[in-house]
Amino acid sequence: MSESQPPPPLPRTKGRLPFDPNAFSRAPQKGAAVAVYGVLTLGLIGLAAYMALVEQRPLASSYVAGPAIGAAWFALRLFMSLAPRGGR
Repeated sequence: MSESQPPPPLPRTKGRLPFDPNAFSRAPQKGAAVAVYGVLTLGLIGLAAYMALVEQRPLASSYVAGPAIGAAWFALRLFMSLAPRGGR
């Protein structure tokens, strides 16, 4: 008679750690993103203001509205990158 052997134990899976073990790896990337978004926001605001005030373009012109919309987009991205992450 052959004895039935118990199945081998399953490999143990790692659980998620409650903290990021390498928290400093993203710090330079986040700082660079904040700087780039800030420069782009200020540059596009300046371009829209220049086109509206100096070049006397209408506000609905694509020369003014385009940079203004781009500035709003990058300002939103800047706000999102500076806001704390939601979580548990």
